[in-house]
Amino acid sequence: MKILNVVVCSVLLFSNIILFAQKEYTTDYEIQYELNYSLDSLSLDAKIVEVFYLYSGSEHGVFMNYNTAHKEEIQSYNEKLMQSNTGIVSEKNVSRHTNYKKTIFKYREANQVKVEAQMLDNIYIYDEPAVPLDWKITEETKEYFDYTVQKATTSFAGRDYEAWFTIEIPINDGPYVFYGLPGLIVELYDTKKHYHFGLLSMNKLSNPKTWQIFDNVKNLTRKEFKEIEPVGIENLALTENLAEISISNGVAVLVTKDGIEMSQAEFERMLRRYVRNKNNWIEKE
Repeated sequence: MKILNVVVCSVLLFSNIILFAQKEYTTDYEIQYELNYSLDSLSLDAKIVEVFYLYSGSEHGVFMNYNTAHKEEIQSYNEKLMQSNTGIVSEKNVSRHTNYKKTIFKYREANQVKVEAQMLDNIYIYDEPAVPLDWKITEETKEYFDYTVQKATTSFAGRDYEAWFTIEIPINDGPYVFYGLPGLIVELYDTKKHYHFGLLSMNKLSNPKTWQIFDNVKNLTRKEFKEIEPVGIENLALTENLAEISISNGVAVLVTKDGIEMSQAEFERMLRRYVRNKNNWIEKE
């Protein structure tokens, strides 16, 4: 891995950006899910917890991380913070660390899912070819909070999943790319329990919320995106670990977020370990 290579790839990929037709996704509900997951296959007990948002309507669903859901509030807060120069931080309005920067656009009536991903400051989008998912609905039921839920199973991207949905919430949507059952998916997990989504809340919006796909994006196939995705993972490792680069006697000195000075070779070895440990992504293939 070479830091320079990441920069070069960024320039090459940016040069391929094309215009993509804009589409609006109208949503009426805000649904929050908590995701517990293990990103390191050698340390499966080390769970990471993130909150994700599903905005859903009669035809559309948009699934995203906390930062995307609160983008406007975070930007506004940061602007006010810079103007006031008080240094006071509100936990509610600051961006949160996330390993998942994809936004999932679901046009359920057409069985169409578009995945929008940010990589190296560029935006890419591809159609998810695995939809519609092949669901098998069982007769098994249980109680989940105040709902009676029913079990269904499916497979996606190298994992087998169990989902629990309720017809008491007649929204055929769910977390991530999952949808298509006769009610809202309130709990979903892969059979190895590496990834577990659980419903936190659901609220009807006072005004429908409209989401748009970016105008200028690189339109790829899923296969093409998977070929360049490792570059994005390396870039994520860079942004999470590198604080600054300085030159001392003509030699590059890299400083980590922990304040440790390293040579470029030492830093690249650390990044390789970091990337190697993040090897249990939700999509295995």
